[in-house]
Amino acid sequence: MEDWLFPGGKMKYIQRSSKCVLAITVILCGAICAAGQDTSTEIQGFYQGYKDFSFKTGLSTFDIPKTSLSGGGFTIAYNLASWFAFWSQTSFYGSAEQTYIKARVINNLEGLRYQTKPYGPFQFYGKAGLGFSHISLKYVSGGDIGSEYKFSAAYGGGMQVWMSENFGLVLDASHVVMGIPNLTDLPGRDKWDSGLTLTAGFAIRF
Repeated sequence: MEDWLFPGGKMKYIQRSSKCVLAITVILCGAICAAGQDTSTEIQGFYQGYKDFSFKTGLSTFDIPKTSLSGGGFTIAYNLASWFAFWSQTSFYGSAEQTYIKARVINNLEGLRYQTKPYGPFQFYGKAGLGFSHISLKYVSGGDIGSEYKFSAAYGGGMQVWMSENFGLVLDASHVVMGIPNLTDLPGRDKWDSGLTLTAGFAIRF
């Protein structure tokens, strides 16, 4: 049963994802240490919607058609200069389900952000990041199918509206790509999913 559910083996996906995230962290920590001027830290809390998530297994009985996921999360951003920041974001989504199975997604990304100078209270930015998604599959009737860590990537941009020196609002739109668990090896299954995320939240800067 385990081989049918995850024919590629779960451990190799976890190991690959862990190595990728470790490499990203080491590189970006080096950038943090190398920078030193005009620094600040942001903590963001947000609501996020993920458009058009779907899961095709190769068996129509277990396919999850396109649906919207919603949830929330947090971001920590280190402004290494007035125009440049390193960010780490974790998003928690609700379930996507059909008659027999349901999927839950946690997405973690780390990346770089390039931002403009402030225009009054407004500051605009573009960003890109890499990381992993944790996708957990369960039967609707109860019982676990399994879970996997899969590679993910994102790029996008947004706007911050600073109401004061230390508090602001955040609006963000990003395109996310993430791997999908190998529930079967049948033709027609999805290996990747992609969708648009829309984010609204607040930021505290210190």
